[in-house]
Amino acid sequence: MRIQVNGYFGLTDGSFSLADPKCVRSFSILPSVVFPKDHAAHPGYSNEWWYLNLLVRTVEINGSNQKDLGYLISFSRIFGTNGLLSSRFDNTTKSFAQATAGGGKLSVNLINNLLQVNYSGSVYMVLKEQTPLANGAKQFTLTGTTPQMGTLNLVLKERTVKSGGNTPLLWGCTGRISVFNPLDTLYYSMPDLDITGTITDVNKVTRKVVAGKAWFDHQWFSSLPASDWKGHYWSSFHYTTGSSVYDSGAHAAAAFVTQIFTSGPRYNYWVKRNFNGSSFCGGGGEVAINSYSPGGYPTNWLFKFDQLGLGNPQGIAFSSNQVYTVGPKSFFEPSAYFSGITNAGYTGLGFLETGIKN
Repeated sequence: MRIQVNGYFGLTDGSFSLADPKCVRSFSILPSVVFPKDHAAHPGYSNEWWYLNLLVRTVEINGSNQKDLGYLISFSRIFGTNGLLSSRFDNTTKSFAQATAGGGKLSVNLINNLLQVNYSGSVYMVLKEQTPLANGAKQFTLTGTTPQMGTLNLVLKERTVKSGGNTPLLWGCTGRISVFNPLDTLYYSMPDLDITGTITDVNKVTRKVVAGKAWFDHQWFSSLPASDWKGHYWSSFHYTTGSSVYDSGAHAAAAFVTQIFTSGPRYNYWVKRNFNGSSFCGGGGEVAINSYSPGGYPTNWLFKFDQLGLGNPQGIAFSSNQVYTVGPKSFFEPSAYFSGITNAGYTGLGFLETGIKN
């Protein structure tokens, strides 16, 4: 069962933290996404990807030369072609590199109900779910190497875990949302993953991860864009009451997506992981672009999340050069700083994704 309360949806995870005591209605619903089986591949759909955004603060092994780095990794199967997209952003030099390796072998399995995603070819990368910790925290290893990123040897572990373990965030509250056509896409996320481990950087210097955050997405669909579809805005971010999500303390997370058609925005969704590990999901919200880069992509934007108590988070891109070219398409996906999350002084780090230009 889930309970809708004035625009809030408590996700079925065994606990609710409702922001408004006035219950509009309650009802039972069978989820469109079921765990653990839906961690695995769905070959009946033409497009599917397992997607990771990572932000890390690193130092060399001797503790010197602090550097903040951002990574994006996507294991994908798109119209029968396997791919591994990888990128690296250096916030010190503002340098950026990305490429998509194609035609390799993509293997996705559930082993003892734990996810394993393996891409091998000219480059390789393995995402392997480990046995949960005693408190129910999910954990993964991420290992592999590409010319754009160097070599990763990382552990991703849930930071905040409610009693009994966290439920992945189901977009649309069931895991099924509308993107190009009504209810055409299945989609869930796993946020608030702390990062530890080492990185052998592109200059062959080994760096230790001091702190970091990861957001994981799994999405699959078969539909094609409608003729009047212009693109989308997607954003995810982790936030804290401290000065930085790299600092110690409780973390929360949220994400938002809206599709833009020639007639205007359509299909707006948000998901949220609270400081105590409980989850929320729902619809509504909007995005306003405050400024653009010379290349036409947003550099400063505002998300209006009034219905979930986050105020109007403002995102600011770390740089304007994080542009991904995937076939004939280009997308802007910058690492970003977020501020203005409610009046409590929350700060955050995350990402924006869009192919829409000014």
